[in-house]
Amino acid sequence: MKPRLTDTARSRLKISMFVAGCAGVMAALTATSGCQRDERFPALGDRIASPVAIVTGPDEQHFYVLNADFDRTYNAGSIVVIDADGNKKAVVPVPRLGRTLSVSGTSLLVTFDSDGTSSGPQAILFDLSDAANPVEVKRIDMPCNPLNVVMRDGYKYFAVACEANGDTGSLAIGILDGANTVINLVRSYGTARRAMHIDVTNELLFAFPTDFGLQTWMDLDMDDAVSYGTDGSQTAQPNEIPDEYEKTRRARSNTGQRRIFQFVVYDLKAEAQASPEAFPFRPVSDKQVESEFRWIYFNPQGFGGLPDSDAGLTSTTATRRYYRTNFFSAAHDPEDGAAFYLSHRGHVDAATGIGSPHANDVLRVSLTGDPRPAADGTVPKTSTYLGFERVYGRGNEDHAQGLHYPGDIAVRRVAGQKMLFVNHFRDLVNWTRSQVYFAVAAKTLGNDYWHSEKGSADPYESYYQMAVTKTGRMAACSFYGSKVILFDVLPGAAINERLSIQ
Repeated sequence: MKPRLTDTARSRLKISMFVAGCAGVMAALTATSGCQRDERFPALGDRIASPVAIVTGPDEQHFYVLNADFDRTYNAGSIVVIDADGNKKAVVPVPRLGRTLSVSGTSLLVTFDSDGTSSGPQAILFDLSDAANPVEVKRIDMPCNPLNVVMRDGYKYFAVACEANGDTGSLAIGILDGANTVINLVRSYGTARRAMHIDVTNELLFAFPTDFGLQTWMDLDMDDAVSYGTDGSQTAQPNEIPDEYEKTRRARSNTGQRRIFQFVVYDLKAEAQASPEAFPFRPVSDKQVESEFRWIYFNPQGFGGLPDSDAGLTSTTATRRYYRTNFFSAAHDPEDGAAFYLSHRGHVDAATGIGSPHANDVLRVSLTGDPRPAADGTVPKTSTYLGFERVYGRGNEDHAQGLHYPGDIAVRRVAGQKMLFVNHFRDLVNWTRSQVYFAVAAKTLGNDYWHSEKGSADPYESYYQMAVTKTGRMAACSFYGSKVILFDVLPGAAINERLSIQ
């Protein structure tokens, strides 16, 4: 996971830039109170520089790579268009600090972080009617710094997980309409939710909590035996809220502590009807917003047929639930509108043994009921409308050293096989050098089980984000190595590295 460029990070980046710019002058002028810079940067050209995002083109014959130039080597960013054979077909200059790429039909949306100076966050919309030559349609000033963007083909609304006014849990909704495209801030949920899925059938957005910090969040096995009223009165009836979070007045008032175990159900259809031109902003204190928070808990069976609780946990009791947290990415099921996939992360501290021992998997989530509140405002329990099945992890594809850390995922059909693709990425910011690990993996879904993986502990051979064509050609960014690596995925056989592009 490439870390967000927080205010602190921006400050450090500015300092490092200043030091680098002044170094040559200081060598010649030992007595000076400052450095008046006239910085000169090499041209970026068609090079790959700090690539942070990659997507497949609508024609399935091209990849689009977003160069962020985070270390300010070139003082510029770009989109490099690469064909399926690795040939660079076009370069489109864009600002630095690119963040995301998203494709919907023949539209490509690119977002950029604020550079901490005069340039605020923005998005650029391109037309991909000619897949090899993106044409700029519109530049959009964004209301927040983007963390992730989710779009769906044929659906005009899209979601932006972002940071606004220090809140990493902000949400913006966009309306895709060519030159009339707009992006509006609609929520401040308080906790980042990068893993998002748009259910186009029911017009709902599901957004799951993501640990963007030092990876300290952990799944918890908690008791929910009773319900507590606002006056502290008890009812012997579970209500999904862990008793630990409501048994005292202080616990009941501190709703922020529970947010890392809550996903969000945002009603796109209803909010669009409330304000068709610009989705309304509602504060977290709004009663409707409170009803959008839902508890996430599950205990799926592993490939051995045993649920997580059989590993020594207490969730086998009637009043226990295994509450989960830290989801990085979601991917829709291209063949089932009532299902999507989630990458679930977690680690265990080697010294204390504390953490999430039953994480680092990919789940297939099925919509089995209606998540919308009832007419009387009653919010349905998660277990009544979502089902969870583990499809990756806890099986033969587990890494022996426990270094797997699933990030972005995709589901595609290749050579007749329905396949799951997984990118593992332990970055250099949140992990020690001995703990980093990077991999791209592929697994067939269904009865014909097959799995293959290409992994590396070398940051300069790292894999960050990936894109896959229907023919099995896969491309992955090497953020630290400033290159793109092409692979051939042969279902049932192997993942073969084909070419590195710099």
